[in-house]
Amino acid sequence: MYVQDGPVIRPAPPKEQSIDARRARPAASQRYGPAVGEPPLLVDPRRWGSLIGVAGAVVFIASYSPVFGPVVSTFAWVAGLAGVAAVLFAHYLRPVSLGPLARPRPLALAAYCGCVLGELALISLGSRALVAAGYSQLRPALIAAVVGLHFIPFAWAFAERMFLHLGGVVALIGVTGLGVGALGVRHAAHASAVVAGLAMLTILALYAQGRFAPQTLEPTAGS
Repeated sequence: MYVQDGPVIRPAPPKEQSIDARRARPAASQRYGPAVGEPPLLVDPRRWGSLIGVAGAVVFIASYSPVFGPVVSTFAWVAGLAGVAAVLFAHYLRPVSLGPLARPRPLALAAYCGCVLGELALISLGSRALVAAGYSQLRPALIAAVVGLHFIPFAWAFAERMFLHLGGVVALIGVTGLGVGALGVRHAAHASAVVAGLAMLTILALYAQGRFAPQTLEPTAGS
């Protein structure tokens, strides 16, 4: 569009972009890292910390799937390795923002150590109780339930709501395995432990994809 001013024709000045449009541009060009309030990719404790959970999930699958025979065990391994690959891919090959890193609470380290020690104590005491009651075969489900429970306080300590979902789901699967196994269903405890491992990988993959990141409403240009 041109504006005539006497004998000279000059182009009209371009419209200034709205503030909303300028705000939207950085979010589209930079999806993670310091530009969006996060630590650098390789030192973000949420990313490498979640790999501890990935390792635990693989231990569940490796330890308790063989009892179901090679076919089921192979299927569990394939599904588990796919989950591991999904977590690694989302964290390090195609990363997205997990949200600004929240400052841990002052008692976070004490809460973490207390939960880990409590986890070990509960597994030990619970295993002895199961043996005494003649239900030693239910130990895999007990371990799954306790592992799930020990995640839940991390949601408060580290201000990370993913732990609430992770702990709640895994604990529920473990408790279900205990109940069904106590009714006499063969290998119910082992099945619950394998399912718990797969559930852990699923939730951690969703977390790596940013599904638990704080939701913010981004204004659209021209609104």
